Amino acid sequence: MMIPAFLSIDVEPEGFQLDRRDPPAWAGYAAMVEYAERLRTELTARTGTAPRFGWYFRTDPQIAEIHGRPEHVLVAFPERTARLQAAGDYFGVHAHSIRWAADRGQWVHEFGDGDWQVYATRFALEAYGAWAGAPARLFRAGAGFLTDRIVEAAERAGVQIDLTLEPITGWGVNAAAVPSGVDSSPIVGAYTDCGNAPRLPYRPARHDFRVDGGRRGRRLVMVPVATRSLDPPRPLWRRVARRVLRGPAPKAVEVLYPTADWPSAHGFWDIVAQQLGSMRRPYLSLGIRTDAAASVVAGRVRRIFDALPLHPLAQRLRFEDPLTTFRTATRSDLRLR
Repeated sequence: MMIPAFLSIDVEPEGFQLDRRDPPAWAGYAAMVEYAERLRTELTARTGTAPRFGWYFRTDPQIAEIHGRPEHVLVAFPERTARLQAAGDYFGVHAHSIRWAADRGQWVHEFGDGDWQVYATRFALEAYGAWAGAPARLFRAGAGFLTDRIVEAAERAGVQIDLTLEPITGWGVNAAAVPSGVDSSPIVGAYTDCGNAPRLPYRPARHDFRVDGGRRGRRLVMVPVATRSLDPPRPLWRRVARRVLRGPAPKAVEVLYPTADWPSAHGFWDIVAQQLGSMRRPYLSLGIRTDAAASVVAGRVRRIFDALPLHPLAQRLRFEDPLTTFRTATRSDLRLR
């Protein structure tokens, strides 16, 4: 059985502390396009099917301030977008809730002001829609940060699938800043704890995006990024006894970040294969960004994906547009746990 796979590439500048007087060249984007083409060629040779990758473009207020227009990356490099479209790749929006803090003299991630988050989300989606001539259907929020208001704003703007959700008590809960491959941006406010969110696709409840709303949920579908359980397997009787006597046990889960420092690239794909084998209806969703090509993070990503064409799992993965995957999905499919 072939397994749907989504590789989401966040297209953004190399860093957050951008200078209006010296706008970034987006060199990481150029490097990633070249790398993606090489990976596509190797996977096609290995599997006989050309993979389709997702590119999520930054079109938020920070980009508008730095470059004078939010859709800068889309209009400044038309040859790249044409090249990716010709290869069958698909596009979406990546928006950071980032703003200039004059008192700090820095760009900060604004996680405390819901109005700003809604504004930044709508701004980015509208800018992309004006460029594309149609609303964005795919969305990834910056820094893995989501709130009910961001999800609602995305749905109202026409987004059908969100691929942001990291269903863990994430790195940002106790972090002071959002890192990139070359710098960081301070966090203002509190990061959302998504540790109890579903780990499989679902329609979020209107009162809380971290809850499966089932038939009464939003039209938008949440597609969580890939995770694995760190809990040792326990017999059914022990799990039932625990639930009866002490309530549900907290889940020990980690995101399968290609950017992390995994001991072995081949071993990373072994872990992915093991996780997929435990799923009734498996799928894979991974996210990376256009970091500086010489950065440690970018090097880790290349190491991980260089190993994929040589791994047996490559024969079973079908990299495709999630809109294709979920267009025919039934509601019962989306409620799996």
